[in-house]
Amino acid sequence: MIIAGDMGLYFGVMILTLIIGGGAQLYVTSQLRKYSHVPSSYGVTGAEMARRMSVDKGISHVGILRGGPNQDFFDPRSNSVTLGTEAYGQYSITAIATAVHEMGHASQYAEGYAFMKFRSALVPVVNFCSNAWMIIFMLGLLMGAAGGTTLMKVGIIMFAAVLLFQLVTLPVEFDASRRGLAYLQATGMNQAELSGAYSVLRACALTYVAAALTALLQLLYMVLSTRSED
Repeated sequence: MIIAGDMGLYFGVMILTLIIGGGAQLYVTSQLRKYSHVPSSYGVTGAEMARRMSVDKGISHVGILRGGPNQDFFDPRSNSVTLGTEAYGQYSITAIATAVHEMGHASQYAEGYAFMKFRSALVPVVNFCSNAWMIIFMLGLLMGAAGGTTLMKVGIIMFAAVLLFQLVTLPVEFDASRRGLAYLQATGMNQAELSGAYSVLRACALTYVAAALTALLQLLYMVLSTRSED
């Protein structure tokens, strides 16, 4: 999306987003690796911890599945938690923190957490917009001022929907971590391990913050680009 006379702004945004995204990823990787070598005093795997939390929270019907590397997520369609190979069978702080975070999502779903319901409602729209916004914006850019500005604005609106989805994701992720940490504290995790679990979940949350921030920067660039076409 390079526009004549706008190269400086374009490269500035690109460099800034790379710094934000790359820095966040490096920090996440370091924290996950650090606490993946620290065993939890619970003496259970991530999968066992997830199952324990599901029983204690009265949602024992939630499925606990084994996924591939880094496949940690809650799927509301099947009401199941998938834990990656690093979390499912490991006894580390990282595994335990990951498990209770994903079970935090399951707890949100069971309670009808408002932000999760809103996020789920946005999924069909975002799936369409995330695949189409760039095509529409680029078509408008190629057309220039003769009718292209309208298409560019449509592309911007579609991308704004993607940004909204990312912003709504933030409270969903923060609340899942809050629920997971509260559970660990309530079940007697010592302060040192609790601090480690917090570090892991804070690092993971940073990736969502970085994604939202970079999307916001990109949206601002697109808006400024459209103005230059007027």
